[in-house]
Amino acid sequence: MEQPWYTALLQMIERLKAEKPHGLTINFDYTESVAPPDAERVLRQYADSGKYQILWAHSAYGDSIKAMMDDYPEIMFVYAGSGNEPLGGNAYWIDVYLHEPAYLAGVLAGKMTKSNVIGAVAAFPFPNVNIPLNAYIAGAKSVNPDIVTKVTYIESWFDPVKAKESAKAQIAAGADFIYAERFGPFEACREGKVYCLGHFVDQNSLAPDVVVTGPVALWDPVGRYVVNTWWDHVTKGTPYDAPMERVVFLMKDGGSDLAPLGPMVPDDVKQLVEQTKADIIAGKIEVPFSEAPIE
Repeated sequence: MEQPWYTALLQMIERLKAEKPHGLTINFDYTESVAPPDAERVLRQYADSGKYQILWAHSAYGDSIKAMMDDYPEIMFVYAGSGNEPLGGNAYWIDVYLHEPAYLAGVLAGKMTKSNVIGAVAAFPFPNVNIPLNAYIAGAKSVNPDIVTKVTYIESWFDPVKAKESAKAQIAAGADFIYAERFGPFEACREGKVYCLGHFVDQNSLAPDVVVTGPVALWDPVGRYVVNTWWDHVTKGTPYDAPMERVVFLMKDGGSDLAPLGPMVPDDVKQLVEQTKADIIAGKIEVPFSEAPIE
């Protein structure tokens, strides 16, 4: 659970427990490192225990949910991420998108770079990975058309060593900003005396001298949506009727934000980022949304 993706979810659950929506006491259990072929067996163990009213599954377990959802009509299934399909009924496909705060991070990098070369180290060329990467590059180019980008896919969800080496190669090629979509580049940024951008959670505490900011996933509105849907089902008899599309929460919905800016950010850049954020939320700026891999 040390990946930032999971950290963001766990942070949301802790905040939701403290909120006590509808006066509820929320209990949460999880199982780590379940390979997709084994997911249905593990999910059925949870369902058969009779202890759980909501099962929140990894993005890779959509097929398992599809196979078992009709066997447990009183359980609300929740799944997130790309590579899935809407299932309706008691299976809710939800997500938060980070392209808007990633665009803001790009604006910041585009204004602060000295070399006009910015980089990104990412997992796989999957839609949910590419969406914020493309927005980051678009943000940088919106304020600095001379920007050159270096992007490396490490072909792993968690390989800090490979991520660090990829960042070092980009720094050697002139990059002075690295978007760490995966965990690992911060040490390379410190060694190379360049700046880093975190991802999913506020990672400034890991390397406060180089982590400037970064897009943050805030699953809180998703958590409230899930609990409220379940509450209406059990208290009002409202049937589970998941939309036949992904339920997405954007920055204006509280689903994402940019982490606090570090002290290394000049005042004029802070003001530009704040104004750009306000314009995005007001609908004055529409951030490009592209799932295309970056060549």
